[in-house]
Amino acid sequence: MIFQLDNSLVQFAAEGRDNLEIVVSVLELLSVAQREGSHLVFAELDVADGLIGMLEGRDGSARSLLLKVINQYPRIGSLAYGVKLKALIGDFELPQVSVVEGVRRIEYPLGLVNSNLLQKSLILVENLTDADFYRWITNAVLIDTNFSGVSLALEGYPGGGNTTAEAYDNLKANTSRLCLCIVDSDIRAPLLGPGETAKKVIKSDLIAPVVRANYHVIGACSIENLIPFYFFEQAWRDDPNYSEKLEVYRAHYREGHWKYLQLKKNISCFELYGGSAFSVYWSSELAAVEVGCVVDRPSCGRKSSCNEYKLPLLSGSPLGAALPLIKAAVIERQQLLPDIRVAWENIAEEILGWCCASTAHTATA
Repeated sequence: MIFQLDNSLVQFAAEGRDNLEIVVSVLELLSVAQREGSHLVFAELDVADGLIGMLEGRDGSARSLLLKVINQYPRIGSLAYGVKLKALIGDFELPQVSVVEGVRRIEYPLGLVNSNLLQKSLILVENLTDADFYRWITNAVLIDTNFSGVSLALEGYPGGGNTTAEAYDNLKANTSRLCLCIVDSDIRAPLLGPGETAKKVIKSDLIAPVVRANYHVIGACSIENLIPFYFFEQAWRDDPNYSEKLEVYRAHYREGHWKYLQLKKNISCFELYGGSAFSVYWSSELAAVEVGCVVDRPSCGRKSSCNEYKLPLLSGSPLGAALPLIKAAVIERQQLLPDIRVAWENIAEEILGWCCASTAHTATA
């Protein structure tokens, strides 16, 4: 994350030696965070010059950090003005969030800055492997921008699926870590709202918001919908059992539709009867599938006893099958459905804001 030194620090430090020592101690913590590659420190030149002028005759990491901020201003400044999230460290009474020209600014008081806050940002996900894929997505999106090559520092944290909201509550209440929680929408048809996990995470921030944490609900039913179809074809290209299944799913790979598929669940015949938004949408989409039980057959009395699948699941673990190929792939622009590309770009914007960090050159220059 970009940690920006607010201009209020200059006035605060000028008000007495004790205040100056507080500022120096925070600068030393920020220096460690940047040197370790966890975050980036930025300041406007007048702020950096004002602070360094008060450190005349001093050596140490605080002064070195300010010199790096000045020397690297053009390069870091372009990133600092390009991200949609940053933390401002200053003489603030309370932590708060403000939005200025579309940029979310976390205003953090000096007295609350500690080494735990400055550790790598946590990316709370439903399953730990999700974090790896989100990092890959971000790098793939950034390759077409001025931020290609920006280092991302993050620590994946597993929420455990339907217990993700509880993990989010715990991290907010019992740590001082920066945390971005990313969850599936679980929206399986138009007109439906988010699933239970997403709703609980949203409710968590309505009840107990914390400035150093936020959530993002992805623009698709599940993380698997974000995987380029090419990787599924490659993962199962030598498996004859998947050739027919891939053909079926390829027909569903289209804009405005693919994002509603839950690739890890069957759609049973029973689910298509009734007037729910899911039933109406999928009964129309799967009307041509010549599979299904008779309406009055006893086995169709409830979902659990219906063994006729209009659309069998693609795999129990599509991401698990595709991720080794994804990790080995050269990061390049991917051919995506337009709405899935938007979902990628939104994720990348969040990850870049929370996790942009120093490269080795930035940390040591």
